[in-house]
Amino acid sequence: MLIRFSTAAVLIAAAIALGYLLAAVPNVEGMSAVTFLAGCLLGAGGGALVGAVSIALFSVLNPLGPALPQVLVAQIGGMSLIGASGHLWRRLSDMVPRPEVLAAGLGALLTLIYGVLADYGFAVSMGRWRDPWPVIIAGIPLSTLHIVSNAVIFFSVSLFALRKYKVGVDGRRA
Repeated sequence: MLIRFSTAAVLIAAAIALGYLLAAVPNVEGMSAVTFLAGCLLGAGGGALVGAVSIALFSVLNPLGPALPQVLVAQIGGMSLIGASGHLWRRLSDMVPRPEVLAAGLGALLTLIYGVLADYGFAVSMGRWRDPWPVIIAGIPLSTLHIVSNAVIFFSVSLFALRKYKVGVDGRRA
């Protein structure tokens, strides 16, 4: 239990550090990949927890100011989903011929879902909860870069995970 807690804490710190490290690069981030890895290592619940805590701390303690409450809730939900999906990928990785391609596809899909959730949260904060489409459509150009960059990052991270983390956190074979 202590090893799992320590692993989660290190992954939260790594996710936040990558968030700040890449903050100057628009829509390229490493927090999602670290959260995805957390799901691989700690299971769906652990990955979701790492994602939720990481994005909450990153967003609330942002030097530019905290995220709007509606956006924060959407970010927490989206990042939790990414963390939980790391566990799904780990389970499926032995069943597919190219697990790294599956990771890239999941990275793209999860980033799309995260982006739509965050844009919807922003639309709600503007009072446009009934008609969020103009806000969501306005976010497409930047979301496209985010989706493509995360697909590449998830592809790369999955190669690392396949080689280094076939053994679980508790030392047993995955």
